[in-house]
Amino acid sequence: MRCLRCVLLLSILVLLGTGCGNRTELNELGITAATGFDGGTGDWTVTFQIINPSALSNSSGASGAGGSQSPVHTFSTHGTTIRGAVSVGNLENPRRLYFAHNNIVLIGKKTAEQGIEEILDTYYRNPDARETVRVVIVDGEARDFLKKLTPPEKIPGQSLTQILQKNTQFGSYYPSITIHELALKITSDSAAAGVPTLAIKGEDDIKMNSTDIFNQTSTKGKLKISSLSVFRKSKKIGEIHQQESLGIAWLTDQIKSTTLSTLDSQSRQSAIFIRKAKVKVSPVLNKNNNFTLMVNAKVSGELLETISKEDVTSLYGLEKLQTQAEELIESQMREGWKTVQRMNIDLIGIADKIHRKYPKEWAKIKNSWPGELANMNLEIDVDVNIKRVGLLQNSFVDLLKSE
Repeated sequence: MRCLRCVLLLSILVLLGTGCGNRTELNELGITAATGFDGGTGDWTVTFQIINPSALSNSSGASGAGGSQSPVHTFSTHGTTIRGAVSVGNLENPRRLYFAHNNIVLIGKKTAEQGIEEILDTYYRNPDARETVRVVIVDGEARDFLKKLTPPEKIPGQSLTQILQKNTQFGSYYPSITIHELALKITSDSAAAGVPTLAIKGEDDIKMNSTDIFNQTSTKGKLKISSLSVFRKSKKIGEIHQQESLGIAWLTDQIKSTTLSTLDSQSRQSAIFIRKAKVKVSPVLNKNNNFTLMVNAKVSGELLETISKEDVTSLYGLEKLQTQAEELIESQMREGWKTVQRMNIDLIGIADKIHRKYPKEWAKIKNSWPGELANMNLEIDVDVNIKRVGLLQNSFVDLLKSE
């Protein structure tokens, strides 16, 4: 009996000793919503945007007067390496930095131009850094952008991620990209990638750094996705504008949905919302040992708006509207293709397709790639199916004129 009591007592002590001894309280963590990188080899500046839970729990915290708490706290650290700069953060920040909820990575313009290989390296070596986080290039220093608040959302890091998601979901102008996708693209045969660029549009309002901005109905400046940064391997080599980026999004089958503004023969506009698009791009070797890029697109959508005189409920009128959409999509694809040839960079990923389909031919041209792009032809076949035109037979403009 005495032996049994000893065993039970020992078991209880073991259970008590292994309970929650290694627990970490939530108020001990510095939950990072966004991270920024500036500088380069031997001189890195890492900026952290930390969520302030007490300000978020207070309903008046973000929308109160100037004396209210900010929903986030931002600070920067310096080091000769990225992880060295992160560890220095413990000298001034009372909470352990926690990156599992990091929403977005901002990379400064100069850093992007010098090369981002060290940033990618640290994301693949450390288990607390998620390579599935989205990334943007900023038109300036990342630490300056992370100080900006973005009303009406309280946490700028989450707000910027939502802007990227909405752009991808409804506009497809600048397809978002994660750290992992970026690494895959620049290490592929194409060695090229596009990353959305974030810029301050309008006057840079100093109130963007203060909670006073939540008391305004409009701001002089705002953060906006403005262009697509083009990378060759690890370095940014240029930027392209919205229509060029949209054309490349078509050719890379990254159109989730978007809105087309078409013109008829009388320059009357219609708006067509693209709900579904499937684009197949394949290189074909012709008799002259040159490649032709064959593009086949199947697109469906619905009519949102029109001032055209065509009867869109008739088969003839509907086909004319579909033809206008097909011609517009083809012109957008050709603009994207011209950009690829002008910049001499394989943003479409053609090299990987040729390598898989024609491995022997790829071995002959890989050393001169992407210069071979200039010799390639492009053939496009677009089929648009408008499935819904709404309740009106004629446009409302013509309806009023006929009465």
